[in-house]
Amino acid sequence: MHSDRTEPRNLRQILNHRPQTAGGIFVRAQRLADINRMLRDWCDEPWVHQIRVANIRGDTVVLYASTAPALLRLRHHGRSLLAWLNARYLLSCTRIESKVRPPVTGATGRV
Repeated sequence: MHSDRTEPRNLRQILNHRPQTAGGIFVRAQRLADINRMLRDWCDEPWVHQIRVANIRGDTVVLYASTAPALLRLRHHGRSLLAWLNARYLLSCTRIESKVRPPVTGATGRV
């Protein structure tokens, strides 16, 4: 019998797992960073550079947009993005939760 550590897991299992170790947190952060890098494969529109996948919780993909216009475009293309994420990363997400969240810079706060 194999332990969970030796059996391959799909991306959803990894992202839904609540890491208890620094290594687990690092793996989860790396997976989200990989997804964000690959968003350009889904769509090469300029507004895509203003969105990021912040989390995947259960059947929900949490997305942040750095501007309101980018959020509006995201809402118009959300079904397409969700289908792409599900196909590419073997997810079974059915919802997108999105909000405007400008990037934080430095110790002084937001841009």
